[in-house]
Amino acid sequence: MRSILLIALAAGLSAIPLRAQEADTTRRRERPFVEGGVYDKPYLTRLLGRTAIGGYAEAHARFARVDGATEEAGFEAKRWNIFASTAISDFVRLGAEVEFEDGGREIKLEYAAVDIALHRSLTFRAGMLLSPLGRFNLVHDSPQNEFTDRPLVSTELIGTALSEPGLGFFGLFPFGREGRLTYELYAVNGFHEGLLMESADGIRIPEGRGNFEDNNRSPAMVGRVAYSPGLELEVGLSAHHGAYNVFEEEGLELDERRDLTIWAVDFDASLAGLRLAGEAAFAAVELPPSLEGLFARRQRGLYVEVLRDFGAGWVRTMPRSYFSVGARLDVMDFDSELAGDLERRVTLGLNFRPTQDTAVKLNYVRGVERDRFNNAAEMAGILFSVATYF
Repeated sequence: MRSILLIALAAGLSAIPLRAQEADTTRRRERPFVEGGVYDKPYLTRLLGRTAIGGYAEAHARFARVDGATEEAGFEAKRWNIFASTAISDFVRLGAEVEFEDGGREIKLEYAAVDIALHRSLTFRAGMLLSPLGRFNLVHDSPQNEFTDRPLVSTELIGTALSEPGLGFFGLFPFGREGRLTYELYAVNGFHEGLLMESADGIRIPEGRGNFEDNNRSPAMVGRVAYSPGLELEVGLSAHHGAYNVFEEEGLELDERRDLTIWAVDFDASLAGLRLAGEAAFAAVELPPSLEGLFARRQRGLYVEVLRDFGAGWVRTMPRSYFSVGARLDVMDFDSELAGDLERRVTLGLNFRPTQDTAVKLNYVRGVERDRFNNAAEMAGILFSVATYF
């Protein structure tokens, strides 16, 4: 009897990784709302029948020099994220993601929202949201990003990952067999005055994140509309608008209302064996009179990347493995009214993927940084990283 129990237990344990692997390799029949978004993750474990958990980890080795001086040389446990999704009913679900960054020095609730599906074209969402400001903010997991560093426009202008408390609606409208139009529209807390005060370099919009209790009791609006005629192309347009300063208190006017407006356009495409992606963003900041001419009123940036996969099955012990080679151009202009105060980079990358969910990345980065007086500083770096879902 004991032998029978031991054999049954061993068989049950050996079946667990097989089921996990099957879940990892099975393609979804229904196209997700956002490819690689909050509900399109390779969950490997399911609990109690309706809760799925997973996550990803990322580690860096970095060596960079600026004007001949070593700026970076070392290793970094960059991120460890865990996410979960629960189907509470056929119409209600909950998603969440917690990020541990820089070896645990920063812990952030990146996403935690409840969705109530009224119709495919109208779903209510509330909680800590990933703002749909550009596609990259919605799809920024390191195992999906083909380069070690995130694009400059995403980190230095939009502030990826941009998470904001709020509520609103999203939905999709199908066109033909594969075409569709999707939208997201939310009221959120918006940015705060840290975008003016927290950086010695002037306007830095990401410093205004973290407005967990609306500082001015005036919600901002953020939304994105994306059109996709098929699986090979998606084009999106998004915007974020709202006041960032405290302009009144209990009905008493304290200051003039000053708004921050950000526009973004993005695309993701497959063409002739190439994978193409890009995003451009433009920001307009209303400044106090005392800072006119000293701080930037306009900022802009963009990135464009191209990649090609090759070498599928070259590593015979890993039949699902492949390589990819790519290049990315980054441009970030911190003041579009000046000749300086900008940064440009070109990144070349060679990646190896043992499976779709794991990436080993080797990058060479070359660029130039210019201060507000247009003084140039040349930079170059070699970046190595490993990122994987689990």
